[in-house]
Formats: sequence, structure tokens, C-alpha cells
Amino acid sequence: MEFFDRADEMAFFEKLTKRKSKTMVALFGRRRIGKTTLLKKVYPDARYFFIDTRSSETLLKDFSSQIFEGSFDNWEGFFRALFRLQEVVIFDEFQNFMRVDQSIFSVLQKVWDENSGKGLLILCGSYVGMMKRIFLDDKAPLFGRCDYKVELNQFRFRDALEMMRSFGYSFEEALEWYSVLGGIPQYLWLLEERTSFEKKIRELFFDRFSPLREEGKNLLIGEFGTEHPGYFSVLEAIGYFDRDAGEIVDRTGMERTKAMKYLSELTNSYGIIERVENLLSRSKRGLRYTIQDNFLSFWMKYIYSRQNAVEFDFEQALTYTIENLEEYIGRTFESTVKSLVPDLYRAEKIPFLPERVGKHWGKIPGTRDKTYEIDLIGESSDRILVFECKWRKAPVGPEVAEELIEKMQYIPDKRVKVPVIISKSGFKANMPKEVLLIDLRDLEESTG
Repeated sequence: MEFFDRADEMAFFEKLTKRKSKTMVALFGRRRIGKTTLLKKVYPDARYFFIDTRSSETLLKDFSSQIFEGSFDNWEGFFRALFRLQEVVIFDEFQNFMRVDQSIFSVLQKVWDENSGKGLLILCGSYVGMMKRIFLDDKAPLFGRCDYKVELNQFRFRDALEMMRSFGYSFEEALEWYSVLGGIPQYLWLLEERTSFEKKIRELFFDRFSPLREEGKNLLIGEFGTEHPGYFSVLEAIGYFDRDAGEIVDRTGMERTKAMKYLSELTNSYGIIERVENLLSRSKRGLRYTIQDNFLSFWMKYIYSRQNAVEFDFEQALTYTIENLEEYIGRTFESTVKSLVPDLYRAEKIPFLPERVGKHWGKIPGTRDKTYEIDLIGESSDRILVFECKWRKAPVGPEVAEELIEKMQYIPDKRVKVPVIISKSGFKANMPKEVLLIDLRDLEESTG
């Protein structure tokens, strides 16, 4: 299996092979993101232990047999022997010790503190919230013990594009699949055997034994445990939109304090939701929230929120998904374009590189309740790029440009504003000359 991306992470871990003292690293990131693959590529000879949720006694016996003829009576003896005999040790799904026996953390902390060797200990975990509690809670035994805390993130679009191109997908197809699967390597590998978009969506999500039909549920229940219904409600309330806290609370039907607790944890502890700032707004109010994981956003919208339809008549559910997917991809297209703004500048498709890029919305001056939305704003000290992103089958016409120019007048900022339209399907004739026009070919060229 070919190995894609992760150049920075590879360089970091390879550098640790030259360490001169003992080193502990916490590596965390969501399931299927490639943590184990990365570690096994850099450290093929490391002593590797996978922690499941068997009893403490059974795990200890199993792990003991891997380094010693016989079995240790306690974890302290095991860890002491392990660090004495092995140079590089990896514990995978390390957070599962919380379910096996939390006292193991204190034992590990004690033995590690007393360890005078120069071994490398990598503690790897998939459930980000649990891993953060283990290492970032100042009351936890392992707080302050890690020399490095590394979070492995999803592939950016550019990296996912490289992978999908190797499978034979076009730039447009890669954009569509990135909207559905995000940058999760294991999901992207499911695209290796090419077929039509509709058939592949069916194979992945809607057939009875589809590999991703229950994936979102398994991922989130594993992370949230018995409290998962509350978190699910908040995620479903957000859907694939940017919503403010009040709207999210109303849509969940929960008490505000309870819904806000889940919203805060999803944002701060789990990193599944991100805050959407209103760029150029002087007010700190009106903050919005969005699901930053494309896969979970798609799964919540078309599988979880319609699970009765999926179970009762998956063919009809599939048809609904295909018919409504253009709007969904249009939303994710905006965030993909945001990530490609530096590439557009390097390719000379836009006149300057913004210092910040984000969304903007506000009230239309002179009205009581009419509002406007800008897909993306890119600001520098003296100029502002105002982006409109269109993902639709028909070419964009002059009316879209005129509407964008009109919305620009509502932006409460005196800097020079440069309108930019990015269109999947190109443009009609007679577009205003002052508007920068970028189509998919331009966008593809900017990625190299």
C-alpha cells in the first residue's frame, strides 16, 4: 500500500530516533486517520502493544508474554522490564486503560519518572477527548509527563487530491469525494476501485453491509460513551450549516445550559465543531458553529438524520441523497476554496495574499431585518477580497456578479474591495470586467 503525505510528521518522528534522553510522546487523532500506519512505517522494529478492553489481568499476561517467558504479577514489574529491554515502545489505543484500570496511569507515571534510560515511549489514542483528559488534566497522573503532544489531522484537500489522482479521479471528482469523505486516509482508500459516483456512494453508505453506514455512530459512541444522545442532538441540529448558539439550542429542544455544555465540549474537548467568526464585524456576538469534519457532516445529514428512510427503503434514501448533494457540496466547496487561497495567490489568480480568510455576514443598511452573507472574505491592510463560490451545473451569469457587487456595498469597511467569483461550471458572456473570474481549471492549475 502506497504511503501518502505526512512528510512533516515523518520528519518529526524520524528526528526522535536521534534523541539523547528518554522521551514520551502522546499521539492522538480520530479513528482511521493513519496513526498506526505512520508509526509502523517510521518504527518498524518497535515493540507494539494494542490495548483493548479485556481485563487488566488478561492484558498483563498477554503483554508479558511478548517480552518475557512467563507473566508479571503486576504492571510495575512489567513496565520496568519493558523500558529496560526495549528502545522504542508504542501503546496503541492508550485511552482504553481508562476502561481497563485507571490505576495503571499512576503506575506508568511512577516507573517512567524513575526510568534512567533513553527509550522512546509513544502513547497513541483515537478518542481525542479521552486522550486530552489523560494528558492535559492537571489532576491526572500523566499531566506534564509528555515531552511532545502531537495531534494527527486529516489530509488537507491538496494531499487528498494527490491520493485520488493516483486512483484516476479528476479534479472535480476529487472535490466531490472530499466533500463526502473528508481527508480520512482509510476512507479515501475505499475509492481505489473506481466506479460511478452514485454506485460508489451506494456501496459505501447505503447497501446493507456498507463499510461506512454505521461508521459515524461507532466513531461518536466510542468517543462520547453513554452521553452520546445529547452530543448527537447538537450535531444533528447544526447539520451542514453554520448556526449560532441560539438556533442550535432551539433545534435540539434541550435546556440551554445542557445544550451549551455539549456544544462547548464538542468544540473545546473533541474538536468536532469549530467556531465561525464573523470577519470584519466589530461585535463579538453572533458567533456561529459548524461541523469541521466533512465525513461526519455528510453522515449526520444523509444517514443519521434519515436513518428510518435508510433502513426502510435505502434505494429511496440514496436517490434523495444524490438529488440533494449539489447544495451540500456547495457548502463544503467554500471551505475547500478557503484552504486553497494561498495556492491561488502563488498561481497569480488573485492579486494579493490575505492575512486572514473567513466568513462575513451582517444586516443590510437601512433595513430592519434583511441580512446579507459573504461566502469568504480575505483581508490585508489595505484591500479586501470578496469571494462568491458557486457549485452548480449551469455557468454563472452577470446577475450573480451584480448581486456580489451590491453586497460589497453593505460591508462596513472602507478598504478597497476586490470581487472574486469561483465557479464549478465556468461563466456566461458579458460578465462585469471588475470581477475576477476563477473556474475549476484555474483552481486545478493553482494546485500544481
